[in-house]
Amino acid sequence: MADDMSINAVILRVKKMYEDAIISGGRDGVHSLIRSKKLISCIHEYIKHELVKQGVDPSKIIPPLGSTKPELKMVGFLKRKSQDISVLSNPPKTEIIEEGVLTGKKDKVGKEVMNKSISINIRSQLSSIAKNFDTLFERTFAETLNLHLRAPKLVTGEVYMVPLIAYDPDKIDKKKIDWREWLPVTYIPAFQALNNRKDDKDDEYKYERVCLLIIDFRQNPPEIVESIQTFVDEGRIDEEMAKKFSMSGLDIKNFVSDILDIYKKRHGSLKSLKSVRIS
Repeated sequence: MADDMSINAVILRVKKMYEDAIISGGRDGVHSLIRSKKLISCIHEYIKHELVKQGVDPSKIIPPLGSTKPELKMVGFLKRKSQDISVLSNPPKTEIIEEGVLTGKKDKVGKEVMNKSISINIRSQLSSIAKNFDTLFERTFAETLNLHLRAPKLVTGEVYMVPLIAYDPDKIDKKKIDWREWLPVTYIPAFQALNNRKDDKDDEYKYERVCLLIIDFRQNPPEIVESIQTFVDEGRIDEEMAKKFSMSGLDIKNFVSDILDIYKKRHGSLKSLKSVRIS
């Protein structure tokens, strides 16, 4: 029987895999799991299955369902970058780059194809969530800017999975499970600032759609945080401060449908994602 690909089942698998790695191998076990990409691939597969469920031809998705390779390298203004999930409108078309830092180099996808495609990247941070946040956020900011400067019509998405309260790294060293370090509430306005790019002629640093997937892994099964009220209930912020923050439009449940709606509005239809197979 095929795995349950509902988001609740997927995050339960994430919790089990991570905690099994802690108990069996401590920090080394966690590092090994992360390097293997088995943990984050759970979210990759959820996104790919949602794309197919909502009408995208599986042959348009790279890497294909059930695989983490090969990732497609898209060429931006500054550099080539492998994309976690690409949905190509048409077969790749090799061309010589005519602008940006890589002028004169080969692009194996092609600017026209890229401009009519979708790129979705997935990130996660389950411990030390406040450490180096500025660096992690800068990277998130820069990646879509790099792509949009060359292909402004490319529809980009980002899923960033974080815990409401992080796993305690000191306990991980002892092969034990506990929690320490609350998610800074500033994650929410930070990711909102990169969300909901509407105009392909402006705001190149923004993603067409961002999902900030906040999960309370203390619960069994784990629970997705869908409202700022959770932070109020947990005593992290007061009601007055909560008025300044909103998680609207950062949810996982409508992420793929929003991406496809934006694509349809920008390119007139979804026809190019549903027909000709990519060889």
